[in-house]
Amino acid sequence: MTLLHLASATSTMDVARQRLEQGDTTTTIVLTDAQTAGRGRHNRPWITFDAPYGHAATFIIRPQVGPHFPLLVALALYDAVQPLIGSQNLALKWPNDLLLNGQKAAGILCENITAGGQEVSLVGIGLNIRPPQNVPESFQGAFLNTDISPENLAKSIWACMEPMLTLYAKQGWTTALSETYVQRCVTLGQTIVWQRGQPHELTGYARSLTKDGHLELVAEDGTVHVIHSGEIFDKR
Repeated sequence: MTLLHLASATSTMDVARQRLEQGDTTTTIVLTDAQTAGRGRHNRPWITFDAPYGHAATFIIRPQVGPHFPLLVALALYDAVQPLIGSQNLALKWPNDLLLNGQKAAGILCENITAGGQEVSLVGIGLNIRPPQNVPESFQGAFLNTDISPENLAKSIWACMEPMLTLYAKQGWTTALSETYVQRCVTLGQTIVWQRGQPHELTGYARSLTKDGHLELVAEDGTVHVIHSGEIFDKR
């Protein structure tokens, strides 16, 4: 594992991509103490608290991961965080949001790219470690409330992620991985709203996962929809 620790960056995803374009074949983690232009899915802005209150890192995975990439990362992040939070309620929201006591504690952005002649997977992870002195009133997420440093947290995440990805590369999406994900995912078995872009919404029952990790939604009229992307909201 090779970790690049920066004092500041616009986005660790952008730095990782730039290094790959320049021929970097060794860096595993790009970590920054201050991220000024983090982004989530669909290029939405992601607010990251500066170190030591927040964790902002991108993990570079060689070679590219298969279709279950977001689910695997979510499982690895769960494994890394669970020992840090005691008895608090930790869960996953499909496909890869980490929820703590029902509120979002982390954001995960997965991308498969070709850069510098390399086909790699990038995963950006933003985590709220503990609250700074002044938390914006508009903030609705959760904090882990732990004293771990962002660097040690990044190392712990990689320690959980690497063997899981190695297993997946050899055996695929095993029954054990599937069962563990289903057990941790609070989306399954719930009535949810699938937002496919304004103003298109569909309400239905989150029945199961497909073999590729997509979500099966049974609509109110009985039709079955396979969800690959979009926003998911708990009907409650």
